[in-house]
Amino acid sequence: MVNHSTEEMARQYQRHETDFQARIEPHPDHAPQLRLSFPDALAGLEITDVSAGGVGIRCGVFIPKNLRVTLHISDVATADGVPGQILTVKAIVRRPVLVDHKPTYQIGMQFLDATGADEQLLVKAATAARNKRAEQGGKPKLEEVGAGRGAS
Repeated sequence: MVNHSTEEMARQYQRHETDFQARIEPHPDHAPQLRLSFPDALAGLEITDVSAGGVGIRCGVFIPKNLRVTLHISDVATADGVPGQILTVKAIVRRPVLVDHKPTYQIGMQFLDATGADEQLLVKAATAARNKRAEQGGKPKLEEVGAGRGAS
């Protein structure tokens, strides 16, 4: 009998630490689930990690589970070094977790179409950034601390 940890069973793809910024736009069918007095609260969010299956973001607003969103990710440098691209990916919230009392939430999102062009570019950009850090002798924080569980 093989004994796998919960982390190994839950995680299908390797995560890559990132420092991209994003803006969230709720899917029109789900917009009533996320109404804010200050819509700018959904801009300037930090994408903490990317995998072939999704992304992890950190924000100060609770985003409910199963909410479908469009992420507009700014200033992405592609693997061939072209800077400043804006990518648009569609995702669904899988794991919203309160990480501190400020409040700050770590939100795990799964790509709705992991084979989409922008989703693939995002993964390639995250992989290229990780490889660049490795060449410079830096070790990604996610690997140092073992990273928490998420949807990506």
